[in-house]
Amino acid sequence: MTRIANVSALAIVVATMSASCDKVPLMAPTGSTVTLSANATTVPTNGTVGLTAFVMESSGTPVQNGTTVRFTTTLGTVTPADAQTSNGIAVATFNAGDSSGVAVIHAISGGATGGSGTSGGTGGTGTGTTTTVTAGNMVTITVGVAAAKTLTITASPTSVGPNGGSVNVTAMVLDASGGSLAGIPVTFSSDHGNVNPGTVLTDSGGQATSTLTTSVETKVTASAGAATGTATVTLRAAPAVTVKCTPASGTGTCASVAASDSSNTATVTFDVAKATGSSTLRDVTINFGDGTSQSLGTLAGGTITVAHSYPGSSNTATYTAVVTATDLDNERSTVSTIVNVTPRSALTIDLAATQSSSVAGQGQSVALTATVAGGTAQSFAWDFDGDGTVDATTSSSKITHIYTANGRYTAVVTVQTIDGRSATARTEFIVTGI
Repeated sequence: MTRIANVSALAIVVATMSASCDKVPLMAPTGSTVTLSANATTVPTNGTVGLTAFVMESSGTPVQNGTTVRFTTTLGTVTPADAQTSNGIAVATFNAGDSSGVAVIHAISGGATGGSGTSGGTGGTGTGTTTTVTAGNMVTITVGVAAAKTLTITASPTSVGPNGGSVNVTAMVLDASGGSLAGIPVTFSSDHGNVNPGTVLTDSGGQATSTLTTSVETKVTASAGAATGTATVTLRAAPAVTVKCTPASGTGTCASVAASDSSNTATVTFDVAKATGSSTLRDVTINFGDGTSQSLGTLAGGTITVAHSYPGSSNTATYTAVVTATDLDNERSTVSTIVNVTPRSALTIDLAATQSSSVAGQGQSVALTATVAGGTAQSFAWDFDGDGTVDATTSSSKITHIYTANGRYTAVVTVQTIDGRSATARTEFIVTGI
């Protein structure tokens, strides 16, 4: 009976020791070393980085499979916090979280110390997955904007038109080693206009692009953490011309130009010049406002003078001449001037009779003179006694007729002008003493 009791007690002790061993994790023996590496030294917020811990005994061989390695970090989390080795290697994942900063990560196992390690290539999130090995059991990973060391900003195009416009502004974010950083928030601002959106995450190439809308010269600033950059968007000069209108003859201004009595047209001249400070012109055109236009070229040779005739009418006619200038950037501007064409003078005829002394038996000579105003006469039709019969037609405004009988006479002249108008005048006189 005693022997059976002793055997039972021994079985209980062995079972208890076995259960206790199952609950205690296997740790690296004293003298072992841990070398920790990460596959990136920078990561955007909420990004991940792979971690690898290599645990080696003092003899130079990997520790026993299942040896536990504990990972700790000062920022973010590591999953799993405790990992077991296989062929001396334990792997885990660093999760950056949503806070920027520098994460200090350690790998610990029993009495192991930091190994000597080796240093490999350094890779940011935008430059691939080159493994970075840090000597010892610690690595540092820069998270989010804290990783940004250099920021450059460019605008395309670098200017807006004279009336304003929009350009793309692109920021490139680099880490300390010149690698591009993806997933980094870049904040845009400007001293004029508007930048939208105001915050943009960098793409896989480390670039963030926003749009600036402005109508004046503007400085744009982009920042990612302590890294900042600026770019200036200029305002292009406008195409600009001047125009001056004057009557082709006489004095006065184009605010009132009388139509010619003879042609019923008003001729004016336009002096068109490139204005000081104008952009380089590609083409200048004048629209006369009467349905016709003319190209004036680039005005590279200076002022161009062009004449133009407007038709007259019975009332004042108003025309707006518009000069349009187009520059090399296809920007346009216009300048205009008003031309008021007043009606020509009314056609009037004055007929005068000059009598000579009467000669008995011969008659009395009467000289008739027609004075024309408001037109240019082409012909004169003379009716000496006012009976409605044309007695003579001349191109001269003067004629002499001999009256052979006493009496009261009415002489009539009808004038035709070169532009097709006509007017009539008459005069009365008495012939006596024949």
